Amino acid sequence: MTSPDQVDAPLDSAEVLTAVPYWTERMYKPGGGQDHLGLGSVVTDRILPRLSPGINVLTIHPRYWSFYAFVLSEFWKRDLPRTKAALRDWYRPLECIYSVACSLCTGPDHRGSPIGTRRIASKVAEAPEGFDPRFDYMDSTMGGYGLYYATVMQSIGLVVLADPRLGLPVDAVTPAGQVVADAFRSAIAGTEYYLNWIDRHDELVPHAVVAEYGDHGCLCNMRQDTAGDRPLLADAFLHQGNPTDAKARRETLRFMCELASQTKGAPVNQASFRRLIYFGADYATDQHTGSTFVPTESVNRTARKWRLYQAREYFNASINEMWRRLSCWGLQRDGDLFPIPMSEVLESIDEIDFSSIAADMEIDLPIGGLSSSSPFEELLAWATSVGEITGQLDDRWELDAPLTEDSIIQWLEYGSTSKDSGPEILAAALTLITFVAARLWAPELALLEPADWFPVTEGGRDRLGIERFLIELRSRVGEGATVGDIAKWLTIDYVISQHEQVSTAKLATTGDTFRFRREAGRLRFFDKDARVGMNDSRFNALATFLFEIGWSGYLYEDEHSLSEEGELMRSTGDLPPTGAFDLSESTTP
Repeated sequence: MTSPDQVDAPLDSAEVLTAVPYWTERMYKPGGGQDHLGLGSVVTDRILPRLSPGINVLTIHPRYWSFYAFVLSEFWKRDLPRTKAALRDWYRPLECIYSVACSLCTGPDHRGSPIGTRRIASKVAEAPEGFDPRFDYMDSTMGGYGLYYATVMQSIGLVVLADPRLGLPVDAVTPAGQVVADAFRSAIAGTEYYLNWIDRHDELVPHAVVAEYGDHGCLCNMRQDTAGDRPLLADAFLHQGNPTDAKARRETLRFMCELASQTKGAPVNQASFRRLIYFGADYATDQHTGSTFVPTESVNRTARKWRLYQAREYFNASINEMWRRLSCWGLQRDGDLFPIPMSEVLESIDEIDFSSIAADMEIDLPIGGLSSSSPFEELLAWATSVGEITGQLDDRWELDAPLTEDSIIQWLEYGSTSKDSGPEILAAALTLITFVAARLWAPELALLEPADWFPVTEGGRDRLGIERFLIELRSRVGEGATVGDIAKWLTIDYVISQHEQVSTAKLATTGDTFRFRREAGRLRFFDKDARVGMNDSRFNALATFLFEIGWSGYLYEDEHSLSEEGELMRSTGDLPPTGAFDLSESTTP
């Protein structure tokens, strides 16, 4: 470690900076890292699992549940060693050929891609005479099952994971899982692949054999009325596993059916989904009038939870953008070579400039403008006015207001690789969090339905919960805090301190992910990327689920009307159980 008394300043500066001790050789390897403030984990690990348990970003296709149950069932039917290595050697060729088979499918309902597509697509494009079951289609030892599906299948009770304490050396299907496996087996029982090729892992499987397999077993074929696993999987998702989770799935799936019904005639994607659940509307285009979504009484509470989830996304975006701006600001001032005094960091906040976003959005600022010295109460009142905010949780929130959370996000180009770090960026980010605060300002909103309020409370102190922010903000505003006071508080506590806390916790696992850290009254920056963006809302997974389970058309397309089952799900919130899972409690194969 070096510790000279002084170091040379940049050539264009006459100031000589007092050096601080700095390790010349890192103790931890540099790491790229993600979620640099730990805000994303609140959404992905705490909020979305309560809204959509079992149907997550990576468990997109429902038929994989029956396919994996089938693979495990076939393994246990054979006289194979009950070892992880033997299961791996059995599993990987089957998933590889299944992915190829789905890739070859040309059915009219085919959407999306099977697991391993990135590597398999090039092989399929070559149109070979046969496919190698041992092709290295992905790095994970147990493929998509091990990475994505195993734990959620266990949560619904279709598989039991290996546990030597139970005398179970490898994963196995439960009796319920066996029912689902049998249904998939029935779908492909007459194929040449199942009859003659499923065990032949050392031979190329003929192209025609794999294509026939896909014609019968593809992910998209579950939409057909003849698919025996479709009602079983619907039953499993709606009724199996933890009762609380099953209830949450039913509520969200009913909510999605209602949204599909109200938006038929116009496509929905993840961005429009966010607008629909938050504002109850989407923008009109040259091809379509703007869709609207008005929650019915039966889905109102679920809609409220999803709206509060999106409020959390906007809250996260605001703080993440402050973090990104600070990172870029410091590097543009050579903060990676010469640590910048914290006094300068805080002084830069006083330059906050609201005029750019106001001019671009063609809206007037309050008389006298807004600056760092303005009472924050004025910014709050301005946001309430231009956002047409009523302060009520279940009101229609106006997408067409002069300024909204969505328009601020677009103005910021949030999620892009922008390196802008000017005072106008800080102003926009602060305005964004002020909008969220204005929507939820009244303390009594938490009492409306306390069980629906968890997207606001999740995070607490360690992960910056919105409720904690609101309580502290109300107190500071009551004491007459200025815009600059609030911006500095958020910069120190919510950006700098939080980043240091999260990066320190990651050192042993991810490596050194610091983008800046305090050193003796200065802030040292590190020249790494500073990407930010919203978490996946699970819209794609939910939209694909509705489509492949046969309840609606594909939401990404204009026409996505509900089927008879989908309409029943929308109107009643459930489908009759099949009775197929009224089985023994035994979990062994």
